[in-house]
Amino acid sequence: MNVVIYFVCLLLMVPIAGMAAFGFVIDTLVQIGLWGFIKLFFSPLADPFGSGIWFILGFVGIIGILGAGFFPSSRPYGLGAIACGGLLCTIYCLRVYPDALEFGSLFLFIPGVAGIALSVYSLVRPIR
Repeated sequence: MNVVIYFVCLLLMVPIAGMAAFGFVIDTLVQIGLWGFIKLFFSPLADPFGSGIWFILGFVGIIGILGAGFFPSSRPYGLGAIACGGLLCTIYCLRVYPDALEFGSLFLFIPGVAGIALSVYSLVRPIR
């Protein structure tokens, strides 16, 4: 398994992860308002072990996913996490966005689906 394939899988997840993050921001703004969103965004500075722990854990998780690509023993776990994360982002985007399966939106889903397929293939290939 190659390091380049690992990072290609991560790179293919960027459009769908960005779309899911944008949908989450808009959904949060609609539900709790602008000031609630700002408080949520800056809460790790005031109380890192309160509601801000999720931002810190997310940042550490992203660094862990990036670092797992450099170690051959941890690469399969990273590929599994990439596939699960991509699948969750795709499901979230399909639920949140109206007309998500239009022709123009498919160009955002195709790289994500290709990244999921490549990571699952790279994960299953050594098992054969």
